[in-house]
Amino acid sequence: MVHHMNLVSLLIVALTVPILSAPAPEPADPIPGFELDPRDLFARQAFSCPLWKGPLPDSAQDLAGSTCSNTLTRSYTQGSITARLYQVPGAWQKEPRYSEIVNGAGNAIKKGLSVFGSLAGPLTINIGFVSGVLGDIVQVDDDNSGTKSPCYVIIDFPPSHQNYPLSAIQKDVIKAMYQCVEQFHRPNVLAWTDGNEWWRRGVARYFDGLSYPASTGIMNRGLYPEEYQHGIPFYQNSDAAALFFHFVDGLAGWSPTDVHNWMKSHPNKATYDQERTSLSTDTKITAKLFHRFILACKDKTIKYPNGQKIASTLGGPPERAHTVVNIAQVGREYSKTVAISAWKGSTHVFPIKAGHKMRVSMEVKPGIEWSIRKVGTTAWNSGDRGRSVNVAAAAGADTKYEIAVSSTRDDPGSGLSKVKMTRTA
Repeated sequence: MVHHMNLVSLLIVALTVPILSAPAPEPADPIPGFELDPRDLFARQAFSCPLWKGPLPDSAQDLAGSTCSNTLTRSYTQGSITARLYQVPGAWQKEPRYSEIVNGAGNAIKKGLSVFGSLAGPLTINIGFVSGVLGDIVQVDDDNSGTKSPCYVIIDFPPSHQNYPLSAIQKDVIKAMYQCVEQFHRPNVLAWTDGNEWWRRGVARYFDGLSYPASTGIMNRGLYPEEYQHGIPFYQNSDAAALFFHFVDGLAGWSPTDVHNWMKSHPNKATYDQERTSLSTDTKITAKLFHRFILACKDKTIKYPNGQKIASTLGGPPERAHTVVNIAQVGREYSKTVAISAWKGSTHVFPIKAGHKMRVSMEVKPGIEWSIRKVGTTAWNSGDRGRSVNVAAAAGADTKYEIAVSSTRDDPGSGLSKVKMTRTA
């Protein structure tokens, strides 16, 4: 009778235990760093997947209410930032590249935190692996509703893109994490606008480039500094504006912390016109600094921290060739009006008649800078806007000189400046 009562009791207990959803598929291979001690009961606990603060992307609505497991969740902390990498269960966990991509994302998280872990906080970044979400592989929850922490990121595991480069995913993970840092410091910058997109994306892309330089194999998987367009203003270059921040970091004495601090203090504007006005009074990005950036773009001297040059796949500042400057008599002058657009740069090539010597100057307004050098040489003559520079052509051949000009003026169109040359011999 005692045995019978024990069996009944066990049956009643079993019927009262909540029935959990079917367990997630086991990973294709063991994942280093995700090993489970079977004695750790906490590690086997299930929790509601964080996913997203606001409404999920349309293609991810069915993920709401998903159950995740501590077994496949890892936390990374450095400074005042904790990044929590979790996985929404699914068939994707059986994919051949499962271990490679999940571990690669973990490595990216650690690299990102090593750079900016102390630049915000306390901040929690929830980063979840899912499958089947349309759009970018890595997406940040922009609907932060003015909240500094936590921040939410999802990574769409790409089983249908078996050749998708791991480094492209890693770069985007760090970029997304830094966008969470931006949200922490700028919680009221809610909407993406023409005026703020370039610096919100450009600074974040700069930070991912500190750990993972771009490569030919990933160039069609995003927008990178290599794709800076000199045909549009600086403040319209979106992600590619990261090129400027790599310049100020490597060649102008800034540090990643300086770039970060600039982001924190830069005014948020709604339109291109408002942003141009704001930039034109920026105390850090001055006319001389922007001009040095244009010269570095012309000479292709901007590099990633590992020494790799950042290639200009869309070309450098535009160049215009002019006719030979041939002044018949000493003391006579030549002048040429050139157009200079706001927050752009360009070069103008002037051949000087063989045997002639010239004194070159420019009539320019504040906010416009210019430099000159002989074509084929490396050193630019730069300095005060109102200076004069003496140049000379070879005795037996016309000699080309190039003048680089740039503008940080608040001009809606093209401003006009004048190149002046006086023959001295």
